[in-house]
Amino acid sequence: MGSIDGIKELGEIRVSIERGEQLRAVLQFPFIKGIYLDEGAFSEEELLKYRGEIQNSGKWAGLRFRRIQRREDRGRSPKDWMEEAKNEEGFRHFLLRTLDQVAMLQDFPDRQFSTCFDYTLYSYNQAAMEVWESLGAKEMCFPIEFRFQEDMAFSEWARSRGISTELLCYGHLPMMVSANCIEKTRNGCTGGNNVVSLQDRQNKSMPVRLYCKYCYNQIYNSDVLSLLGLEKEVERLGASSFRFDFTVESEKEILELFQGRPLKQFTRGHFHKGIE
Repeated sequence: MGSIDGIKELGEIRVSIERGEQLRAVLQFPFIKGIYLDEGAFSEEELLKYRGEIQNSGKWAGLRFRRIQRREDRGRSPKDWMEEAKNEEGFRHFLLRTLDQVAMLQDFPDRQFSTCFDYTLYSYNQAAMEVWESLGAKEMCFPIEFRFQEDMAFSEWARSRGISTELLCYGHLPMMVSANCIEKTRNGCTGGNNVVSLQDRQNKSMPVRLYCKYCYNQIYNSDVLSLLGLEKEVERLGASSFRFDFTVESEKEILELFQGRPLKQFTRGHFHKGIE
């Protein structure tokens, strides 16, 4: 399947995490340059605490914004986090995932932080990409629906515009995001902010992440995406950074992945096979 060694020579390695034990694991690897904390997975107190630990380790601390945003959401908004970035201890990088967050970005023409437009923002044709460029995109993530050939065209366009690219190399891909809570429907609201599961038609267990902080769910593919072992093709894309998204993984599983242990089961997503 390949290992992290082939990827880490190609550009900056980044990870996103959703649990404290995952942070303990990724802090152990010097080749990881940046860590995104998921806004919906941690309390504000945890975000501040873990941000300090990341920065003290010499890595940059980023914030991956929520997938669903409502007016009644409590606590800091993405705009508040952007405003705080004026302070030296603030987050230095933000992963934008909704149009609302892109709109908020327009209030910071002289921003002291960097951003990446995530694959959740529609970027499947040149017209869409030009819209994001006009709204301040300096870095964009490759769409997860693209085949390799489409990724190549995306890369060439971004390079011609001076836009950096980030490639998702590992992670359970979202199949659906829902404002209706599975746990609330089955057992009533628990506010547990944990992971439950659903069985698909092939009797595979699909993890469902409950983001109780903002009251939404995300259903993930049972098989994890991995591009490890495809280094020759990945190199041709010319991405400046490579991201590993951790959701349900334990500390042990992350350690084994970065220490080179092969995955038993995984998918290449649409990298070799597109969608109709």
